[in-house]
Order: sequence, then C-alpha cells, then structure tokens
Amino acid sequence: MYTCFDPSSGSGSEFEEIGGYETSGYCKAGDFGWVAVYPEPDRQTLIVQINEIKWDLYASGTTVIYNHNYNDEKTHFKISDKENTFDITYEAWWKDVPHFEANKWAASREEENSHEDIFGYILMLWQNEDKKENWIELWSEHLPD
Repeated sequence: MYTCFDPSSGSGSEFEEIGGYETSGYCKAGDFGWVAVYPEPDRQTLIVQINEIKWDLYASGTTVIYNHNYNDEKTHFKISDKENTFDITYEAWWKDVPHFEANKWAASREEENSHEDIFGYILMLWQNEDKKENWIELWSEHLPD
C-alpha cells in the first residue's frame, strides 16, 4: 500500500495500491497534517516538507532537534531555517512499548527512533549528510515523471 504525496498542496492521498510506482521518499499523516521527505536531485539534496512548508535538509542554515522527555513520555521535534520553523511535542513512540523502562539510560534504544518515528528518521538523515548521495540516488530513480 502506498500514498502519493503532492508537494504543491502538502498532502497525501489515501493509502491504496498504486501500480507502476516505487518508493521515492516517505510521508506520514499526523494530527499536525502531513510530513514528507523526498529528493530534489537537481539540487542534490533532500527536502523535508510539513504541510506546505519546505526545508532543504542539508542547507547550512537548517537545524533539526529531536529529543525525549522520559518523565513525561513526550518527544520534542523542531526543524528550522532562516525563514521557517516547525516545532511539536507529542507522545513518544515508546510510550506503550511493553518492558520499556523510561530513564536517562534508555538511550540504548535511541537507534530505534529512526525506525519508529518519522521525525527520528529526519534527524538520522540530517546527522548523516555524508550518505545523502545514496538516498538521493535511490529515491530519484523512482520519481514520477
């Protein structure tokens, strides 16, 4: 099942079988609207789009913050550049995970953030700029014409 994300409107379609397409990025709907990550091969970068606002993930002025408050079982995410900021606090992905002990030493599970939470995934992409060519190449091969 796939969804088609429309960058011009900042929203995705219903999830359905979409023949002839391969993955060319990721998107997810939430209480805040839509978030998407996709390549912009002409500029050799990845774009993070939240609703209609876009950030060049690898521009020098772009910053990403992602952290957990273990006491409140909340996660804070912020992406900003010189023009735009998106800031959200929400229930942590691990809040209802059985046998998860929320404490400052729970960082051993931090590598799971990028698998469980799209905002954790965005942080991982931002922190690994040295691998951006791989993601851009892989996703660009499947961009619709």
